Amino acid sequence: MSTSISFITSNKGKPLLVYDGYLYKLNKATEKVKYWTCQERTCSASVHTDSDDQFIKSKGNHGSHLPSPEEIEWRMFKSVVKRRIKEESIAIGLIYDQELARAHFSQAGLAVSLSSQEAKSSLNKLRRKTTPILPDSSDFDIPDLYSTTIDSR
Repeated sequence: MSTSISFITSNKGKPLLVYDGYLYKLNKATEKVKYWTCQERTCSASVHTDSDDQFIKSKGNHGSHLPSPEEIEWRMFKSVVKRRIKEESIAIGLIYDQELARAHFSQAGLAVSLSSQEAKSSLNKLRRKTTPILPDSSDFDIPDLYSTTIDSR
């Protein structure tokens, strides 16, 4: 029996396991096994994977709550947007709108999504973390390669 699991990143950069429409957070990791618990605090369902993130087994059921495919869609979308903001220098609003158009959200997924204006503040913070700081002074060396003009002046 082949079991499909995937991984996404939480807002704090931690791995989340996606299995059967539910999200699991890493509870404990040993040398051979990783123990994942349902993200819903009141739920006792869990999943075990090996150290290479291959499914071993699941335990318990999610009797206290339903799966949340919209939240998973939304988290996957956010991780793609964040990756692009870190790697590319085009406008944040443009990246957000391009990915929103590409995402093909369900109606419920669109209902929980933010507009690019609403998301811009946190995304700007992310971009600032990857942008080099501006120098404090204008005292710096210009390499010889850049110290002459095209007409050799």
